[in-house]
Amino acid sequence: MDGLVRLLELAYASGCVYASDIMRYGFQRNVQEERGWFSYLYGWCVHVTDRVAYLDGIIQELEFCYNHMSEVQMLMELRGGDGIVVLDSIMYFQTIREFEAEKLANLHLFLQVSAMHLDRCMLFVSRFNGM
Repeated sequence: MDGLVRLLELAYASGCVYASDIMRYGFQRNVQEERGWFSYLYGWCVHVTDRVAYLDGIIQELEFCYNHMSEVQMLMELRGGDGIVVLDSIMYFQTIREFEAEKLANLHLFLQVSAMHLDRCMLFVSRFNGM
């Protein structure tokens, strides 16, 4: 029943009565939805890339502070054990960065697969339009 409702909705939205025109419209709409998903996924990749770069900056600053504790001590008061806190912070941010980098790698794989799927959909629509 759900398929029939979708078919009727496609027929109404396309403004056509021929099955081939309704199917063409459905395939074209599917390609538009896939393009929207691809665009969203690409935007998410850009966001995660920015997050990895931000985390890299934090890690570099913390490592600099840890490696130059005597210079840092001139700028601020350090207590005993602050070096361990900085080292723990470095490890914490490195763990987050590794997670984000792995997420980014998976997103890129998903983006590649989505691009191939979108290409197949567009190829099918072009073949269908050629009929």
